[in-house]
Amino acid sequence: MKKVLFVFALVAGIGAANAQVSSEPAPAAATESTQLQGDKVKIKAEELPQTVKKELEGEDYRGWLINAAYHDKTKNTYEVELKNGAETKTVKFDKEGKKVD
Repeated sequence: MKKVLFVFALVAGIGAANAQVSSEPAPAAATESTQLQGDKVKIKAEELPQTVKKELEGEDYRGWLINAAYHDKTKNTYEVELKNGAETKTVKFDKEGKKVD
């Protein structure tokens, strides 16, 4: 009888210890950031349309280097992160190479 009570107490103790462990749900912020990006995918600078490349070679962007490039498939726009020394900026273009806001 003592063995049965001991086993029962042991099982109950293990059950109580495991009941305290909870799995945390995924943070809402991570889910939102994924949704905000939509169909934006990172691409290589060489994959930018020729019209966008030509615009980036213009006077407005002289001295700036392409740090990263993205294609938003939903809006069919291109987002280019530029870097000039310690300064960075992001510019968006449509497929025709025109700057969009």
